[in-house]
Amino acid sequence: MDKLFAELQRLYLFPGQDWCINNSEASDEVAASVGGVLTPEIVANCFSGEVTLGLNLVSADGMARAMVVDFKKATDSEQVAKLYQAFQNDLDLPAPAVSVSGNTGYRLWVSLVEPVPVEQAHIFLQALRLKYLPDVTDANLCLRPKIDNSTAATQDRIELAPARHLATGKWSAFIDPSMVSMFIDGPWLEMAPNMDKQADILTRLVSIKTVELERALTVLQAKTEQEVSDGVSSGDESASKQREAISNSLSGAAHTRSELNVGNNYSDPQSFLLAVMNDSSADAHQRIRAAKALLPYFS
Repeated sequence: MDKLFAELQRLYLFPGQDWCINNSEASDEVAASVGGVLTPEIVANCFSGEVTLGLNLVSADGMARAMVVDFKKATDSEQVAKLYQAFQNDLDLPAPAVSVSGNTGYRLWVSLVEPVPVEQAHIFLQALRLKYLPDVTDANLCLRPKIDNSTAATQDRIELAPARHLATGKWSAFIDPSMVSMFIDGPWLEMAPNMDKQADILTRLVSIKTVELERALTVLQAKTEQEVSDGVSSGDESASKQREAISNSLSGAAHTRSELNVGNNYSDPQSFLLAVMNDSSADAHQRIRAAKALLPYFS
């Protein structure tokens, strides 16, 4: 169990990770109860089936280091496999983890080396959906974390895996991605998985670097723009309009994300870089680059 907890920490958890007990038996949404800082003892209770825990994917300062694509239907196994392969073949990204939910579907778990602003995570997830999952309805797909004030209390949280599902009594678990199609009749395990084998599945995974995430987003936006153009030329007006609207939304959000709120009254590079490094509205990659550029001034 200690090995599995260490792998979950390496891939998905913040230092001092927030948690809550999931009391919701009606759905996969996490209903918060008593929480605090996640410890090995609390996780051990989850792995033994005593409690089901919810993780907050967004830190107090609005950053995310894990993203989850939550498929609600077991029959979407082909879509799961398609997206899993796209990470590696199309976007040149490390593979995500795949889990059965213990209820009706599957989850893809995306790990980041460095936390990024939740807005950037949201833009990336929306771009993924537009490119690879356009036919999956809102009712059958949830992207977490999701920027939606009306559901913020649940959209930032996801159930920790592996765990016993409250409603079904079945178990969620990380699985070999090549075995997704075997779970169409029941995306769960009847009994608790072997925790050491769960850790072995995660050990093979690598987190995505910020520069890799930004490159992949650029690729996704370029593909979206091309498909909008192709839709126009093929006469598929309704599909083209839908893609164009989402493409414009993504491009506008990305442009907003790249802007800095530091003003322009600087007489030297050092002052400007200090302002960027301390700008909470800048993304993590910008702030880190500014900090590295400043190192010679403070060595």
